[in-house]
Amino acid sequence: MGPRRRAHRRDPAHPRGRSVLSAEGPLEQLRRCVAEGLPLAPVHAAVGARLTAIEPGRADAVMPGADGEPDAALEPALWLLADFVSGLAVTGTLGAGERITTLRLTLHVLRRDPAPGPLRAAGCLDERAPDVALSTAEIADAAGRTIARAHGRNAVLADEVATRTRPGAAPPWSDPPRSAAGLVTDRAAPDPLAVNYAGVVQGGVLASLPARALADVLGGPPDEASATFLRAVPADGRAVHTATEVEHGGRRLRSGRAVLCDNRDRTVLTLSGLRYVAGT
Repeated sequence: MGPRRRAHRRDPAHPRGRSVLSAEGPLEQLRRCVAEGLPLAPVHAAVGARLTAIEPGRADAVMPGADGEPDAALEPALWLLADFVSGLAVTGTLGAGERITTLRLTLHVLRRDPAPGPLRAAGCLDERAPDVALSTAEIADAAGRTIARAHGRNAVLADEVATRTRPGAAPPWSDPPRSAAGLVTDRAAPDPLAVNYAGVVQGGVLASLPARALADVLGGPPDEASATFLRAVPADGRAVHTATEVEHGGRRLRSGRAVLCDNRDRTVLTLSGLRYVAGT
C-alpha cells in the first residue's frame, strides 16, 4: 500500500507504520505502484528503480545508469535490477497472503560498456509450481543493447510476513538517486534504505558485495556469478563481511568463491564466479 493512500481502519497495520488493504492481491498492489508512480520499497526509492509495467509472469523496470561513476558501480546496479524484475515476474502470479524469497540468482554479464542513460530490465516467469518458481531477467542499456541476463529460483511462501507486508510501503523517491554500490559495504552495517518491502536487505544488493570482493581476487568482475541465499539480513545496525577464495587462477580462465557472513559469523550467502580474460 502506497504512502499516499488511506486504508480502512479495520485493515491490519503495516510494520513500517502504514495500513494496507488486506483483500488486495500482489498483482493489484503492484499495478497501483505503477499507476501512481510509487517506489515499491526503500531500496527502490533510494536508487530510483521504477516498476513501469506489470502483468502475471512479466515485469518491466527502469533505473538511472551509473553515468560518470567507476565501472564497479555497474555491478550492484545489475544485481539489484536482476533480482527486482525476476522476482516481480513471479510475484505478479501470487495470491493474497503469498510472497517469494530468492533461493538462487545467477547473473551473466555480456558487456560492461553501457551507453549513457538509464538501464532497462524485463523479467519473465519461466516455470511455476506451487512452492517454487523459475524466472529470467534481461537488462539493456539506453541504446537497447543487452548487457546482462539473469536466472532466478524463488520459493513461494504463505506465512506471517506475507500477510503483513505490501509493495509500496516506502519513503519518497531519493532526489538525486543514490548509487546502489554504497548501500552495502564490507565490514559495515547495511544502509537502512537497502531493504525490500519485507523489511530485509534486498538480495541483489546483498549479492553485489561478495561479487565485488571476488573481482578483487580475480583481476576484475566475474562474467558469470551465482549467489545462493541462506538467510535474510535485517538492516538493524549489524555489520556483514566477506571472505574470498581463488579456485583457479589461470591466465585466461579464473574462478573463485566468496562467502558473506553476518556479525555472528553465520553464512548469509555464498557466491561462485567465473571470469574469462580473452586475448591473453
